[in-house]
Amino acid sequence: MITKMNKGIRKIFCCLKKTQRHGYTFMVFPNKTGCIRCIYIPFVIFVAFWCLMGVNLYYLCRYPLRIADIINREQVIYLAKQEIGEQEKKLRRIDPAIQTTHQLEATINQHNRMILDYSAKYEQVKNNLSAQKALSRVGSFRPFQLPTYTLTSADSELVKLSVLNRNLESLEEELQISEKKLKELHAKYTAYNVELDYTPTIYPLVVKGYITSYYGYRRDPITGRQDTFHDGIDIAVRAGTPVRATASGTVTIARNVGTYGLLVEIKHGNYGYSTRYAHNSKILVKPGQTVKKGDLIAYVGSTGKSTGPHLHYEVRYKNKTVNPRNYLP
Repeated sequence: MITKMNKGIRKIFCCLKKTQRHGYTFMVFPNKTGCIRCIYIPFVIFVAFWCLMGVNLYYLCRYPLRIADIINREQVIYLAKQEIGEQEKKLRRIDPAIQTTHQLEATINQHNRMILDYSAKYEQVKNNLSAQKALSRVGSFRPFQLPTYTLTSADSELVKLSVLNRNLESLEEELQISEKKLKELHAKYTAYNVELDYTPTIYPLVVKGYITSYYGYRRDPITGRQDTFHDGIDIAVRAGTPVRATASGTVTIARNVGTYGLLVEIKHGNYGYSTRYAHNSKILVKPGQTVKKGDLIAYVGSTGKSTGPHLHYEVRYKNKTVNPRNYLP
């Protein structure tokens, strides 16, 4: 195989040597009478000429492609410079952004303090506590602080950018904590708002009356017996004065009941409260009827064990009487 290749190479060199001995003669004929000129060009020069022409043709064809490539690269460089300019503008806004994060820190602390105050107020209203006791039950204020780092003019923009990123991460975590607290507080107030609808908090009459007998031990106005326990309060008003439900609920009693006379009893949801309205002249509701806070349920009278027109008003919590004056506005 190798010998065959060597023979082929030798034949090629032999052909080249034979052609090198020959050349090309160009004859120039004048238009008029004159001598004919002959120009002899060796074969090597002829081959070199056509090689040069081929190379020039190659670069001539390649030139437009190179121009297009150069234009594309210049466009990429232009876009890159624009992007660098935008990035530099953004980097110059790092310092104001860091200052803004510290302003947000102060705002978040203010909001957290408000959350604590509202939580304390909720505990105070819900459990009828003093402000000091309610605050101690909720907890003390925990100030939020961003990571401390003193920036100088020698710090690079990348260092400032890392500080800004850390501040933003801390703010995001604290905002999530504050959002959770606000949702919990909102849920508490929403539930308490519903509970207030079923808690006796308004006056049982459409007009103010005069309390003639208070809750607790008293002398019986009819028998004169001392140390008789009075389960509610007696409010003296004119006969026929409208009586209203002091909370939403369901009517459980609406009839004549012994010494109570015409009695209306309302159970207020599942919160443990019930109220009684006695000695009425007329009842406007029926057992099982649902009433809302402020609805008219009866008219004042003097039925049952009574010395005159008045409303006997009771408040019960978990089937035990409590002082109604604690629930009057």
